[in-house]
Amino acid sequence: MKQITKIVFSLAVLVFVSGAQAAVTKDDTLVYISPTHYQHSVRLLHPFYNYWFEQGPLVEPIALKALQASHANLSLCHSGQKAETIVSIEPRIFYNPQMRVYHSELIATVYSGGGTKVGTYVGHAQQQGNMSVDHGLQGHIQQAYRSAMDDLMGKIKLAQHGATGTEVKLPCNVVGAQYQPNISYY
Repeated sequence: MKQITKIVFSLAVLVFVSGAQAAVTKDDTLVYISPTHYQHSVRLLHPFYNYWFEQGPLVEPIALKALQASHANLSLCHSGQKAETIVSIEPRIFYNPQMRVYHSELIATVYSGGGTKVGTYVGHAQQQGNMSVDHGLQGHIQQAYRSAMDDLMGKIKLAQHGATGTEVKLPCNVVGAQYQPNISYY
């Protein structure tokens, strides 16, 4: 009975390891969004309303959709994954209540798999809108990020980046976080 248990356990470990290795080598480009943008809220100021939200959940689908349209082998970074190119996305947004304009900015930093910084690209956008109801407000923020991502996609060149076959590849969460400041001021 112990022998059968050992064999089943060994097979389960082999299946798990081979599945993990397939996930590591499947995509040649990974998108990294800092956990800070998922855990810490950003505040948009207005004389009558205060709106707090996490930027990560709003930016993630917009960035993935835009980048996958131009680069098919792309996915979101998960712990331990390695790729030839890593794109770190940093979102920023500001609301001007007097002009009723959302100002968004997406900063994409492209790294090789070994951690070498290849380039930094910035996309800017403005979105007209009021700040009142939750669903309308989220729509304005998403549209501001979409417009910034469209601007960014006109500047970024992913096909030219990549690692050589001999370069040591670092996990994407290490590469994406290496140049980030410890404190973000919004």
